Amino acid sequence: MHIPDGFLPISQAAVYWFIAIIFIILSLRWARREMSEEKVPLVAVLAAGIFAIQTLNMALPVSIIPGGVSGHVVGAALAAIVLGSPFAAIFILTLVLVLQGIFFGDGGITAMGANIINMGVIGGFFGFYTYKSLNNVFHNRFCAAFISGWISLFIPAIVCAVELAVAGTLPLAFGLVTMGVYHSVIGIIEGGVTAFALSLIIHARPDIVSSDIPVVPKKAKDVLIIAGITVALAIAIFAPYYASTYPDGLDSTFLSAYGAKSINTVHIDETKAGSAEAAVADKTGNTFTWQAPLPGYSFPGLDKPGEVMAIIFGVSVLFILGFGISRFVARKN
Repeated sequence: MHIPDGFLPISQAAVYWFIAIIFIILSLRWARREMSEEKVPLVAVLAAGIFAIQTLNMALPVSIIPGGVSGHVVGAALAAIVLGSPFAAIFILTLVLVLQGIFFGDGGITAMGANIINMGVIGGFFGFYTYKSLNNVFHNRFCAAFISGWISLFIPAIVCAVELAVAGTLPLAFGLVTMGVYHSVIGIIEGGVTAFALSLIIHARPDIVSSDIPVVPKKAKDVLIIAGITVALAIAIFAPYYASTYPDGLDSTFLSAYGAKSINTVHIDETKAGSAEAAVADKTGNTFTWQAPLPGYSFPGLDKPGEVMAIIFGVSVLFILGFGISRFVARKN
């Protein structure tokens, strides 16, 4: 769902950047007022873990979605639920998306405002308030977490399709149908990961999610942090070898719309794909291209080991950034 450069006119992208900056400021304000010292490491772990799991594209079942499509978890609902605010999702997803765009070329620099709005703001708010509403009604955290995870992916996908239609990049009806269908299935993965991760966190740190449970020992807190980083690093090691090479939901929608990929086959006509991207850039007037130092999550020329090193680099940087920035912002707490 990462919109690349060229897909949005500069004027439209600037509006999204302006809106995104407002929400980023509000998320920093939330961190300054609400983030406690004990949650700072958790922010770092979530940022590193969300980055890692976003690199693990999973192929969708061909029997359900023909044509070879992949998808990955976003993590906005999980961040918002665990830290108790949609602004937590904005805070963490902003760190992740900025690093992805600048270092790995995943998502455009000009389109980063739209990506922050879609995945951080919309995903965070819909995920958090869906969870709160359903949990209050059914009193089942994990069912509520699953549905909130699904919603936090599906709604941003629909909004993304509308944004690209307004930009003239995709036909509205085609974009709504394909993005909706693809991400309704990818959302099942998002919901499952959200519910599963929440259950692990509750077992290790029940005090985070429920204030009426006594504070757990420091040892349990340390275990959660160590376990989180271990999982993130494990994903970094295995993702390059097990991640699907199929295009994701947004790429598949774009390629299918321009005849570079048939909905019923995994074959991609690279010539048509390249000419379609050039045509879109000409149409939107946005020809900006950013030369990321580690494109495709890889150190150039090192094949799979280069991908492992690049993802470990990203996990490490995000843990340090998540810890340092949240600690600095929340230092008075």
